[in-house]
Amino acid sequence: MISVETPILETGRLILRPFCIEDAQEVFECWESDSDVAKYMFWISHNDINKTIGWIEEEIRKINSDDWYRWAILLKETDELIGTGLIYFEEEYGKFEIAYNLGKKAWGVGYTTEAMQVVIKFVKEKLGIREIVGRHAKENQASSRVMDKLGFIYVKDIPYECNMGKNLYEGKEYILKL
Repeated sequence: MISVETPILETGRLILRPFCIEDAQEVFECWESDSDVAKYMFWISHNDINKTIGWIEEEIRKINSDDWYRWAILLKETDELIGTGLIYFEEEYGKFEIAYNLGKKAWGVGYTTEAMQVVIKFVKEKLGIREIVGRHAKENQASSRVMDKLGFIYVKDIPYECNMGKNLYEGKEYILKL
């Protein structure tokens, strides 16, 4: 695998770029403070902007990492920050895994699929990755649809921890061969 700094990616409607500290307030308001967005996430929603600032600072430190690529997802037309996409090396699987979340106002219009398609293209063409993992809680039907649209193949049911282990759901694991 080749080491590449997290690049700026573009789709028809979106720009994906690394986070900057100036994003903190928008990130906090868009999704980090929203328990509905966090419901099926590994993380817990933030009740303090300083937690979001700390999270963004950690993401900025990882921009040059060769096993962690996270993007802020923005609407091209308005430059509004609507969510985040990530591909990272998951030790448990020995493979890269995708992850994503969008603020509620951006749900249901195909942004996640559009963003993750360009992320998958990047990891295939620039990093030479040939197989990636995806997981979600069974109850999260929106993520199930994203996995299908991206071409992931269901592998098996798994336990799925959310909110730093506070909630355990039944989950699904997928593989995408590139």
